[in-house]
Amino acid sequence: MTARNCLALLLLLAAPAATQPLQVITPPRGERAYQIAGEVFADYWRKLTGGPAAVITSSSPFARPLPAGDLVLIGSDAVHPAVRDLLRRGVVSSLGFRYGGDGYRILSVPDQGRTLLVVAGASGRSTLYAVYDFFRRRAGVEYFWDGDVIPQPKAISLAGMDILEEPRFDYRGLRYFAHRGLHRFQAEHWDLEDWKREIDWLVKKRFNLFMLRIGIDDLFQRAFPGQVAYPPEDGRDPDAEDRSYNDRTSFWPLRYRGELRREVLHYAAERGLLHPEDTGTITHWYSHTPSSFYRSHPGFPATTDQRSGYKLPTAAIWDIDHEITWDTYWRLTETHIREYAAGPPRLFHTIGMAERLFGASDEDNLRRKLYVYRKTQQIIRERYPDVPLLLAGWDFYGWWKPEDVRRLLAEMDPRRTIVMDYTADLLERVTYREWGLYGGFPWIFGIFHSFARNSDVHEDYALLSARLGEAARDEKCIGMTLWSEISHSDTFLLEYLADNSWRPERLDPAAAVARYCRTRYPVALQPKMERVWLGFLPVSGSAHWTERARLRGLTFSEPHFRVLTSRLFLPLDERRAQQLEEEYQRLRPGLAGAPRYLEDLAAMASATWVNQMGRRDTLDIARTTASRALLAGMLAASVEMESWRAGKVDAERVRRLGGLTRRLLDCLADITGLADEFSLYASLRRLERAEPIRGLRPRINPHSEQTLKSNSENDYCRSHHYELIRHLYAAELGSYWQWVFNKLKSGDRSAWSRPPEFEQLSAQHRDTFYSTPLAQMAPTGPRGPAQLSRSLTHLSALVRELVSVP
Repeated sequence: MTARNCLALLLLLAAPAATQPLQVITPPRGERAYQIAGEVFADYWRKLTGGPAAVITSSSPFARPLPAGDLVLIGSDAVHPAVRDLLRRGVVSSLGFRYGGDGYRILSVPDQGRTLLVVAGASGRSTLYAVYDFFRRRAGVEYFWDGDVIPQPKAISLAGMDILEEPRFDYRGLRYFAHRGLHRFQAEHWDLEDWKREIDWLVKKRFNLFMLRIGIDDLFQRAFPGQVAYPPEDGRDPDAEDRSYNDRTSFWPLRYRGELRREVLHYAAERGLLHPEDTGTITHWYSHTPSSFYRSHPGFPATTDQRSGYKLPTAAIWDIDHEITWDTYWRLTETHIREYAAGPPRLFHTIGMAERLFGASDEDNLRRKLYVYRKTQQIIRERYPDVPLLLAGWDFYGWWKPEDVRRLLAEMDPRRTIVMDYTADLLERVTYREWGLYGGFPWIFGIFHSFARNSDVHEDYALLSARLGEAARDEKCIGMTLWSEISHSDTFLLEYLADNSWRPERLDPAAAVARYCRTRYPVALQPKMERVWLGFLPVSGSAHWTERARLRGLTFSEPHFRVLTSRLFLPLDERRAQQLEEEYQRLRPGLAGAPRYLEDLAAMASATWVNQMGRRDTLDIARTTASRALLAGMLAASVEMESWRAGKVDAERVRRLGGLTRRLLDCLADITGLADEFSLYASLRRLERAEPIRGLRPRINPHSEQTLKSNSENDYCRSHHYELIRHLYAAELGSYWQWVFNKLKSGDRSAWSRPPEFEQLSAQHRDTFYSTPLAQMAPTGPRGPAQLSRSLTHLSALVRELVSVP
């Protein structure tokens, strides 16, 4: 008997009968997740009932007879002697799930005047699912990425439970990506406590797969000790590219980040989460080869005939015709397994030679890429014959013809290969049909959803619900994932995914909204917020990450945040104006209903401000609406600009719309200024909260402020950052309209072409932004329900003015 069990027994014997703790008995063997499940059960029991609970590990003395009183038995008969005894004696005929999977049973068993609650999963991970589900069903607890909704303490009965759950999809999960900017949205900002909270939430939502695509930390340094140097801790990474997402200078020392990665993966593995190991040609923009590697390996073969994609030497794919290349790539993979992972790999992942074209022709490029997949499979099968390999569909989507993908799949073993089609939510294509996945090859339905630059709330649920329903009917579809470049941008989508990736039974957006509001908000707010969400969905659904062919995807790239350099608005002619008019008319119907839900939110500001989740969702809805209205205003103004040039309208119409867009941008700054989660300065300061890991202190690199600006301001990543909106976007938009108004005043009706001075103006505004400390640009205005209500009311009036323009 362990010391912990002895202490628990003494407490039980010493405690008065009326206050005896609930006894939670965990199995004597099995993965660590079973013990965690017992600890979680006891912890939530204490929070929700106010009563005590003791966790005891079962051993032969406790197999039979069991301690007196009601008991919670954690785990199935495969690990727990007491549950085994219930099945052996026929008290329970079967637990009903497939062992080793993600099914679980929550079963109340009457036993000689008391209740035994069996909380049994088909694995340790699914036993944790069962624990969280018990408290959701019996106590009304709901789980969100930004916290639990926990009712007031009350008595919870263990009796009368019989729940059997099995998921529809084998793989359900999220990817975390390497862009940086704001703490809420970018996982590279998160410390260990953030990650623990995130991983716990993944389990609470019954996900089982997650992927860290957040750079490679000190993988090269660990794989090649003494040959690859650690970068300086007090300055710019020597391989960094200024004012770019290619400035990969680490905020924290790289040694610390390596230990953080290890701790994160071990914490996740203890809870049973799957993490794919990267293999094959893994060098990419977020997994550069340090230049010190090349200095230590002169003449190392790297590809030199790349025709497109990333041209930085450190981002090169190594020459696949050399065995040393493959040996070195595998050395990185096995180093990651040895140094960071907690146990042998359960999945591999490869993206091939993604986002690049090689060689003299398309056929040459295809032959090379086919070889890379063949070789990658071979290397894995030599060492891990049966571990599945995920093929990432991103390169297929953008750089392969459908017949090329089908040619590859004909060569892959469907028993050990899975295609992760994370472009399955495209607007204008159905990739899983094009590639022959549907009904033909194991695949995972992936929602890409968002580039780093699009942190607003958006999704076309009419399309998504139809596609997910179709996927659910295909037995070859074995997973549902979200694989975006940004985290936590869209809380509603996360809930929609979690709910429907388990069993796709609430695909209808109205049903999903009802569930969302019922579980997330206080009772008094639920019906009001449901009306708001139903009114907001048309605005949310009017943007999508997918390219719209005629406008080349630029309307979703939030061009109003890069107006001096955007290709959307200039040059402008009659044909382009017609396209922009059509896009404006597509956005306008949704925005027509926005003033009403914004006014409803303004009326609720006092109630939502004090409710953390209500406040966050209100700000998300407001900033999304402001951003969409700003885009619509720019489109409408562009149409009027061309109409003025053709002599059809008065210049005042252009001036009115130009001024309106500036007020909309200013309102967006007001909205994002109401919360630290949109402030670059607050995100920079939050990095200082990280705790030491294994004796390593996370001292902040003094170059971090410049890196953070570079990673946020660059053309690819501009988004809803307060300091950028207030101090850079506003200046650029002002310069744009000053140029337009000067042209109107002069009566110059020549074609609307982008003038050369725009590049100079853009550079000047950017120089000012980079030279001004974030502390001087951070939001300083008052925050509270009055300010929230005022901003919502103002936004409502601006949108109403916009949609009233004939």
